[in-house]
Amino acid sequence: MTGEIFGTHRKIGIRGTKGEPEGYLYQLDNRSGVMVREACFDTGKGGKPFRILHVTDLHLHAINEQDEREENPAVYGSLQHRMAFRNRSTLPNLEKVLALVEGFDQVIITGDAIDYLTWGSLELLQEYVWDRLPGVWVTVGGHELTRVMEGEVPDPTTLESRYGILGQYWRHDMAYCSRILGDKAMLIQMNNGESRYLEGEYHRLLRDLDAARKRRLLVLLFQHEPLCTHNPAEKEVLPLRANDGTGTCNFCDSFLGCADSDEMTKRVCGLIRRNADIIKGVFCGHWHSDFYTQIQGFCTQDGVRVKKDIPQYVLTGNMYDNGHVMAITIK
Repeated sequence: MTGEIFGTHRKIGIRGTKGEPEGYLYQLDNRSGVMVREACFDTGKGGKPFRILHVTDLHLHAINEQDEREENPAVYGSLQHRMAFRNRSTLPNLEKVLALVEGFDQVIITGDAIDYLTWGSLELLQEYVWDRLPGVWVTVGGHELTRVMEGEVPDPTTLESRYGILGQYWRHDMAYCSRILGDKAMLIQMNNGESRYLEGEYHRLLRDLDAARKRRLLVLLFQHEPLCTHNPAEKEVLPLRANDGTGTCNFCDSFLGCADSDEMTKRVCGLIRRNADIIKGVFCGHWHSDFYTQIQGFCTQDGVRVKKDIPQYVLTGNMYDNGHVMAITIK
């Protein structure tokens, strides 16, 4: 892959134009037919560009012998009632994405990598993601933490025990991790899969933002669930392209950082909003359609509070159509 991202493949325009990056959506005219959104951030520093491939909501599912031996009633309840994305049916779209990863410096999957917690689903995740993508980040989503998916039988296990199971497979810190790309950018992935931020994420984010500011790095955040934008104009946001039957969505005062959020979550969201000068983008999934929104943030310049928006990119789940990715370039 040289020059423009996916430049060797003809592109079929779905929405927008190249000059409209927040709304530009195209499909690769190759065997895969994967749909692509792009985002580009220019640091002005020149040199080698860095490339990040963002994918979300794989919804892998399988049942294996360990599940059969365990006989968890919640798993069998979900298996009876949950018809979507079952029995490895989302694997073909993941295979199409795996064929595109060459040339990217980081691959990030922002949550709901499995449809619900089974040993078979985790086995698929290990075989197709962890073992094939060294250095991949997989953000925890809500589906990783539950065995009840449209089922009617409660899970007898604790949340702590489910985190323990995930910990046997995850190859990085599930709560938080960061990486610096040359002299250009800091990437940060955070866990908000429980519709909240965890204790300790605030202080780790604060330290990283201080370090990024000192080193003059731009910051990109990756997480599963979107943030409230606090933008009154975004109470009814139309998707760029809808999946899963979703229509308009209230990004102004829904999602994380809303009035009903817990205090820790509000603190983290506040920290993000007041560092709008260096946080250049928030990337997430969860809502199964493509959206572009702007978080109303601010920063302090020469002792004066200045309003500044943070772009938020909500990506369609990879299980739809022929797969969906966001290709991010940092120049």
